[in-house]
Amino acid sequence: MTADDLDPALEAWVGEATGATRLTVHRGVGGASRAGHAVDAELADGTVVALWLRSDPGFGPQSNTLYSLPREAAVYRALGRTPLLVAELIAVHPTEPAFLLRRVEGASRFAQIADAAEQLAIARQFMEQLAALHRLDPNALDLPELGAPGSLHQHVLDEIAEWESQYDAAGGGVPVIALAFAWLREHVPDDRDWPVVLVQGDTGPGNFMYADGELAAITDWELAHWGDLHDDLAWILVRDTLERFPDLADRLRDYEAASGFRIDPERLGYFRVLAQLRATIGTLAGLRSHDGRSEIAWQLIYNTLHTRVLGESLAAVEGVPLPDPLPEVAAGKLGWVYDVALRDLREVVVPALDDPFAATRAKGLARLLKYLQAVEGAGAAFADAERSELADLLDHPVADLDDARRALCAAIASGALTAAQLLPHCLAQAGRDTALMRGAMGALADRHVTPVDQLAGGPS
Repeated sequence: MTADDLDPALEAWVGEATGATRLTVHRGVGGASRAGHAVDAELADGTVVALWLRSDPGFGPQSNTLYSLPREAAVYRALGRTPLLVAELIAVHPTEPAFLLRRVEGASRFAQIADAAEQLAIARQFMEQLAALHRLDPNALDLPELGAPGSLHQHVLDEIAEWESQYDAAGGGVPVIALAFAWLREHVPDDRDWPVVLVQGDTGPGNFMYADGELAAITDWELAHWGDLHDDLAWILVRDTLERFPDLADRLRDYEAASGFRIDPERLGYFRVLAQLRATIGTLAGLRSHDGRSEIAWQLIYNTLHTRVLGESLAAVEGVPLPDPLPEVAAGKLGWVYDVALRDLREVVVPALDDPFAATRAKGLARLLKYLQAVEGAGAAFADAERSELADLLDHPVADLDDARRALCAAIASGALTAAQLLPHCLAQAGRDTALMRGAMGALADRHVTPVDQLAGGPS
């Protein structure tokens, strides 16, 4: 069976690259930025080679950005010559954004590991792999696609500039993001004696695979770049809000023992703001694409989560207390209509779907309906509350919310308002957005930032 969403020209290239006489292709489920297909390539002698096709359909958050698929393929090529557990690169398309890997069998949902001892063992193996990555000599990796390794300070500024460009392309206008950019530029840490390392980016639970109680592969290298080791450690904290990593403080001790580096809490706090900012912008771009081919329900959920935790990360470094969370809002007059639709999806539609992709989309539709149900119930009141707060900050009445948000972003860029003045509003707005999304988010609605000083062991 050939997946009907795979470009025939791309399918033909897979056949040419493998010499296969027959291809069986299955569309992968999930993936916020790139498409994935499991490919079984049957050769002339009857041998079947298990492959994974990674391609860019052109509508993901990282499409048409610095983080291209040829760049990611180069990282796989370079790391394939090292002890790192990465899939073998088989072929790279000469003109289109696509490449083939030897397929690694296993699972990636870390939270689905039921046995606590198995979770712990795999988490420890992952931290050892991350330490091994950071011990690699950048100059020996042969990665001209990433540019030459330079100063940490400049690499941080390059990352900020790239993500500011992505934020502008997504339309801008989000006060907490504008505040994060201003704070990051003001507090770029000095290089000191920290080494430049290859940073995976977006690393941690969910972006590695496991099988039979063992770590099988580190996956998703699209955001790899030269940088500070704390950048990757900060990404683990970001992904921990999605899939909990067991005993984070102990896992950081594992990393220190394996790498020989001692984690600096101040740097970790800085890079958590940077990592959380990138996660927020990535989901914002996906959400604002309004492209139904992507997982819009999850983009909405993750953007709500990441935006809130970005504000909490800034509050942590600025010493601003967090407000109490708001409860899930009550349904409005049309709540019963949404209940009928949700019941039909849950009891009739989803059980009848054999296609995992269709079932995933149906569940996403249910989450969107839960969100719309909450908006119908409390959206207007929450908009009035935001309008009142923005009027106080801007010192003039607010009619259009989007215009007022952009005016606040301009005030942040000019330095007219401090983080202490802005964060209470940013946190309150994130709380309202979370309350609207609570029914759709489930447990993610109650995930919050973990204090860095509880995780790191002190300056190096």
